[in-house]
Amino acid sequence: MKVRRGQVGVLLVVTSGLFSVLLAVAVNVATGGRLPEPLTGYAWLAWPAVGLLAVVGAALALWQQRLVDRTTSTLDSPALPRPAELPAAPAMFGLTEDLAEADRTLASGVRALVLCAAPGTGKTSLALRIAHDQRAAYPDAQLYATLRGASADPVPPDSVLARFLGALGRPEEERRGTVEELAARFRSAVADRRVLVLLDDARDAAQVRPLLPGGAGCLAIVTSRRLLADLAGATNIAIGGLRPHEALALLAATAGEERVAADPDGARRIVAACGGLPLAVRILGGRLRTRAHWTPSALAERLEDDRRRLDELRLGDRAVRSSFQTAYDELSTVDQLVFRRAGAHPGQVFGLAAAAARCDLAEPAVAAALDRLVDAFLVESPAPDRYRLHDLLRLYATETFTARESPGDRAACLARHLDWLTRYARGGAPLRDERDNVLAVLPVAVSEGLAEPGWELVLAVHPLLTAAEDHSYRLRLWQAGEALAGALGDDHRRARALRWVSHSYGIAGRVREELATAQQAVALVEPLGDRWETAQVTRRLGEALRAQNRFADAEAALTRALELFVELGDVPEEIEVRSALGTLYNTFWRPESSTPMLERALELIPPEEVDRHGWVLLALGLAYRFDGRQDEGAALTERAFAIARRIGDEYLLAYCHQERGWAAEAAGRYPDAERDFRQMLAHCERIGHGGGVGRAWAALGTVADKQGRYEAALAAYDTAIALHDRLGDPKRAGATRLARAATPASLGRTAGAP
Repeated sequence: MKVRRGQVGVLLVVTSGLFSVLLAVAVNVATGGRLPEPLTGYAWLAWPAVGLLAVVGAALALWQQRLVDRTTSTLDSPALPRPAELPAAPAMFGLTEDLAEADRTLASGVRALVLCAAPGTGKTSLALRIAHDQRAAYPDAQLYATLRGASADPVPPDSVLARFLGALGRPEEERRGTVEELAARFRSAVADRRVLVLLDDARDAAQVRPLLPGGAGCLAIVTSRRLLADLAGATNIAIGGLRPHEALALLAATAGEERVAADPDGARRIVAACGGLPLAVRILGGRLRTRAHWTPSALAERLEDDRRRLDELRLGDRAVRSSFQTAYDELSTVDQLVFRRAGAHPGQVFGLAAAAARCDLAEPAVAAALDRLVDAFLVESPAPDRYRLHDLLRLYATETFTARESPGDRAACLARHLDWLTRYARGGAPLRDERDNVLAVLPVAVSEGLAEPGWELVLAVHPLLTAAEDHSYRLRLWQAGEALAGALGDDHRRARALRWVSHSYGIAGRVREELATAQQAVALVEPLGDRWETAQVTRRLGEALRAQNRFADAEAALTRALELFVELGDVPEEIEVRSALGTLYNTFWRPESSTPMLERALELIPPEEVDRHGWVLLALGLAYRFDGRQDEGAALTERAFAIARRIGDEYLLAYCHQERGWAAEAAGRYPDAERDFRQMLAHCERIGHGGGVGRAWAALGTVADKQGRYEAALAAYDTAIALHDRLGDPKRAGATRLARAATPASLGRTAGAP
């Protein structure tokens, strides 16, 4: 317990006074004095009391002397310094989950906390916020040091320790010595004190380890761009980015609330371009504040160009690029190579094998480098052997790849990547993990002059796609294929690509684009004299014309395709064209033409392959139904159902439900019909078959109308009309409008009914 000078004086005076009074009374009585009448019976105790008080007096004198000596010694020593070195804590916007996790960690008794994250993530701001929240619990000292771990010249531990010892009042001679000696003195100086130490921007555990206080009442908070997993006794917390609403709040605080409120869409685009990186948001907010006539949308437009986005993320001496550059310069030569080659991967997520191919290194070496990059927060690992980069880091990696690799090395890197993807696809591996990467790499193949290997990749991937479910993916694949063929100047390949583009448009229900691309394909292939490809594109044209309800033109095109395939002796393709012609005749209620066409198609199918031709069976079943052969038609429809279920073809399943639904509607079994049409709708929605979705809604409108549910019928018709209009299918939209206009509810409204 500490005793002040005034307290010592009062204690001595009071103690001495009381002892003097007691001693005087005892001596007086012992030498003949008289006590008050009630106490006269105790007079005989006077001499013993004198003896006792003499002993107590001697002890009291000794105690007083020691108290005075100790107090004097304490008063002669200067008070220990209480340094408070923390910089001001900036206002916090977001990172609330990280702050809460840090609070929970500290509440558990952790004495060393490491906040680690990528450059520009806001870890220093978060560390200062935590330190200020904790400072009341550490009143003896709050020490702060910037370690410059991300620079080429990090601060050595001995210079930090010397300064800390000076701040704690240690003499000059104690501030010299080896790191081990200084660290021991520092731990001794804070051992019995409550001290908080904040170490910002640490390079590694070796730099931090000597700076940690050892006392049970001390706390160390460290920030680093690396995971300090080998720092004994420390808990690492990886800091994430800002969530969109948090980034918007930060942008408003830096740019001005009124600027953001006046253009919320532009503000959201700015935030999206920053990818949750606080440094980027602060820079762009500052740029808006200093450019009074700029709108957030104007700045967002500049950010949408990937080639200049990092250029825009600069304000004064702050720049996202320089922050990334500092982190890159810290890496070893092999880690730099892996970062720029793997990081420049066009896809969002890439695998270890693809990265190894791009880097031209063995997989174990690339895996080790990627692990180090993950620990440095330059790469993320969402799953084992899967990697990705923050959007801005990916732009920096691509920029660095372009700047530091020769054109020949860049081309070789891409060629290895294309070759690996092609071998991967041809090897029968599931396409799932590389689907998006294929689409991402093909445009790069065009721009980098590698159209030929890019085309080979398209051919390798195409067979892995299902007939209908992947039509959206197939569309983008063959659009890229057409660009590759164009780069090669090969009209034959362009025609093939456009044929598949048209096919995919057809499944999506985009009938205008379906016909236009089919016509392009025919125009390209006709002069080439390739009869097989001419037959293919002509069939495609016929199917596109059928979707436009142009019967005569569709029949002429499909008939020509049939003749060509018969001449070529291509039986499988003949079967397909006969199926297409049969469907055309069914569409226009001509069973007398569709039945023989489809029966011949069925005859041509080898018995062991019949189950591969569910569409032929379905179309023939419909032709039989139109021809009055209901039982035979129903049996074929069920066979088509069984095939579709077994092979998982949702496109075929959708149309099986359609045909069975119309059969039920014709028989007056409206609940059964509605059930089938809703199943059709579900399948078509799942595979993105827009035309089928529209037809399903129109069919549901018809069934509701027949059941007297007129409001439901109108709603279903309206949905179908809107969808057909959007898809550019005026004929189906018009037919549905006619059906809608014929409903009693619609007629009643036209007549003025409520």
